[in-house]
Amino acid sequence: ETYTVHAQYMVAADGGKTVGPELGVTMEGPTGILDMVSTHFTADLSQYWEDDVLITWLLNPEGAGSWSSGAMAAMGPTWGKHSEEFVLHFTFRPDDPARFDEDAIVPRLRDLLKLPDLELKIHKVSHWILEGVLADKYQVGRIFLAGDAAHRHPPTTGLGLNTAIQDAHNLVWKLAAVIKGDAAPALLDTYEPERRLVGMRNVDWAMFTFLNHMVIDAGLGLIPGQPLEAQVQVFRDYFSDTPMGETRRARAAEVISTQRTEFQAHDLEIGFAYRDGALVPDGTEAPPRDAMGGTYYPTTRPGHRLPHAWLEHGGRQISTHDLTGNNAHFVLITAADGAAWSDAARLANDKFGIQIKVAQIGAGADYTDPTGRWSELRQIDDAGAILVRPDNHVAWRSTGAAADPADELTRALGTVLSR
Repeated sequence: ETYTVHAQYMVAADGGKTVGPELGVTMEGPTGILDMVSTHFTADLSQYWEDDVLITWLLNPEGAGSWSSGAMAAMGPTWGKHSEEFVLHFTFRPDDPARFDEDAIVPRLRDLLKLPDLELKIHKVSHWILEGVLADKYQVGRIFLAGDAAHRHPPTTGLGLNTAIQDAHNLVWKLAAVIKGDAAPALLDTYEPERRLVGMRNVDWAMFTFLNHMVIDAGLGLIPGQPLEAQVQVFRDYFSDTPMGETRRARAAEVISTQRTEFQAHDLEIGFAYRDGALVPDGTEAPPRDAMGGTYYPTTRPGHRLPHAWLEHGGRQISTHDLTGNNAHFVLITAADGAAWSDAARLANDKFGIQIKVAQIGAGADYTDPTGRWSELRQIDDAGAILVRPDNHVAWRSTGAAADPADELTRALGTVLSR
């Protein structure tokens, strides 16, 4: 059945299969690097698995490195060593004719696991191409690309779905504001400049952390193209009770520690910021970025994600991230005595016809800061204010008292809403 949908706007979240190519959007970056095979299966591996392990990377002399040897994740439904289901990821070359031979999968799994008699049941075999590509544009007229339609990369660091959800979080409040008449259509033009740079960084990072597994291979002494006996000797030397064995293990530990870029990339995950867009820069310096991605520096600087801190409200513990709610509200955060800013918010409500929730935080206010953590993070004094967008990014702030709070807030909102 074919039917027609009439809409003001379209969000193309189709994985890049139809809309982007039809619009002439180009995916930039390397593709077709490896054919990855993900096999979901059931088997009893309880005598080989550990209770505190989620993912295991396999290495064996016959494999051409970590990804060819395989990476395996427990899938439950019982967690720990008694997990019934697993997924094993491994690679074929894109030109290997055996990559789509389903009958070859079980023998390959048994060979990678070195368990020739393992009884297993295959549930699903999936293929995906290793690539790191980014759309050259996120917007074409009234059509917006999001998720895999805008960026595709390896799963390392877990940035894929997270980046896609961030795309949606950034876009939907803007669409809602424009459709309701709260903002001018120009607000939607901020989607691409805000999100595309983040997408580029995440694509690059995911490719970097995927390929860093090959650095680990080298740190162990595994060199592509070595004869099998030489590869076997690498393992003998690594486990040998000799001074060089100790040195090899120490070197491997140092190299393996570089993979924290995959597993501890907090700065990539929550430290990203928008330089330009639906925000009002305040001229302050950005916090430092950790080159290895591990250290996140919370800040209320415009363009950054509002820092998390636990608050108390109505006898409940809530996060600062809960202040925006689920209704596309802007939030104006002040100190306990924020009367002038509350009045300014009411005037802004009247001027723009939008809802601004005022959250006064401090002793005796509706929201309290029981641990003092918010006071440490807020970067404003008791007379200042922070305007938070519905997607929990800071739109504007006044670090101290304003000569005319209503004028400052309305001008900031006008800039953010393109009005």
